[in-house]
Amino acid sequence: MFSLERIFDDLTDTVTEGVNRLLDREIRIGVTGFSRGGKTAFLTSLVNAVCNFDRQDSAARLPRFAEYEREGIFYGGVVANHDLSVPAFPYQECYDALVGVSPHWPVPTEGLSEIRLEVKFADRRLLVPGAHRSLYIDLWDYPGEWLLDLMLLDLSYEQFSALMRTQVQKLLKLIPAGETLLALGAALKPDKSPHPRELRQAVESYVSWLRECKARGLTMVVPGRFVLPGNLQGAPLLEFVPWLGQKVSRAPQGSLYQTLQQRYEAYRREVVERFYRECFSALDRQVVLIDCFQALRGGEEVFHNVNETLQALLKNFSYGDNNLLTRIFSPRIDKVIFAATKADQVTFAEQPHLLSLLQSLVSPAARQVAAAGIKCEYLVLAAIAATRCFELEYQGRLTQVLSTGREGEKWYNPGEFPAQWSLEAMEHFQRFFLHKELPPPPLGDGDPIPAQNLDIMLSYMLRDKLA
Repeated sequence: MFSLERIFDDLTDTVTEGVNRLLDREIRIGVTGFSRGGKTAFLTSLVNAVCNFDRQDSAARLPRFAEYEREGIFYGGVVANHDLSVPAFPYQECYDALVGVSPHWPVPTEGLSEIRLEVKFADRRLLVPGAHRSLYIDLWDYPGEWLLDLMLLDLSYEQFSALMRTQVQKLLKLIPAGETLLALGAALKPDKSPHPRELRQAVESYVSWLRECKARGLTMVVPGRFVLPGNLQGAPLLEFVPWLGQKVSRAPQGSLYQTLQQRYEAYRREVVERFYRECFSALDRQVVLIDCFQALRGGEEVFHNVNETLQALLKNFSYGDNNLLTRIFSPRIDKVIFAATKADQVTFAEQPHLLSLLQSLVSPAARQVAAAGIKCEYLVLAAIAATRCFELEYQGRLTQVLSTGREGEKWYNPGEFPAQWSLEAMEHFQRFFLHKELPPPPLGDGDPIPAQNLDIMLSYMLRDKLA
């Protein structure tokens, strides 16, 4: 009886969701970002903006979100999630971190969470005067480390091993520990039974190498659960490594090579595929957050690694126009926006350069999306703006400077930001650009979170759903 009730409930949910999609009452926005790319800060700011839609100053605070007044938006808030078994995104805790006695940035997530928003706006249709409509927005949060696992969806164990072998060899100058890892891999005997101590040593060495990659700002850190295991800590599912020795043509039943292959396939099936189904299989829109500052500070290898990883990652999303059937049964991503985060670290005069660098950084990945007939947009974004930009006279001319607005902290000019990638531009940035670890903006409890260009993003993502 329980099973029949459960099947009926699942069917009802599916039909309801399909009707909502058909009538454009629901939208799923995928926020794609690498580790430390600002994903949690972005979600906190986005939720805060929606939850303040009932404030009288909303139109003034979001001047380029023209739909706010045009479509008669009058309310936004958090409602119950679709899946009650998934933890709720800790919005209130993230906001409280910004306004507490000792303000600090929201702690990056270490697990999967979801939040569902409702936006209420006037119904302009002639037959229902005075009525209102609702748009539901579903958002997911997850560790950036887990995101990279999506590239494993289409890789066999042999392909995964070849990819990581190439990565280890390519990064030997940057991460010399790769020599030890390659030596350990070469010493493993593919046709022998797995030896627990040798396998554990190889896994520990590989995890150590991945952690070093992450610390250097590299993005191709896979499998992601190796550096942030979550509830899989200590699970045998994580006890495998890519095969870094000579290519293996065949391995007997119960051999080390076959054991590694089977564990990789189990990880891909039970962890990666499930993660994709829950978070990414039914997206309508996508926001791709890119930290250009981190890419520049990391050096040439990091900059190109970000591009390479992004290309591999976006292959696993479904892009294209949504017609009547695809909207219900197989939704596709029909709008993509690439956003350069932390735009509050440069002056307004330098933000066009940040935008230009973003476009050059993601251009190969953007071409993949464009091939599906989807136009990409580009934006510089400060989800939580920690500085204010203003002009003052300095050495006889007007100069733009930044200020945190905190008592006792002086204004400063961080310097020029490169508009295009080159080794010379990267070296100049590393030598002369003033990078500061900014505190959160001064906020009182209940204050809206200041942001830069969030109103543009809201308009791009929601305008057609509010019409």
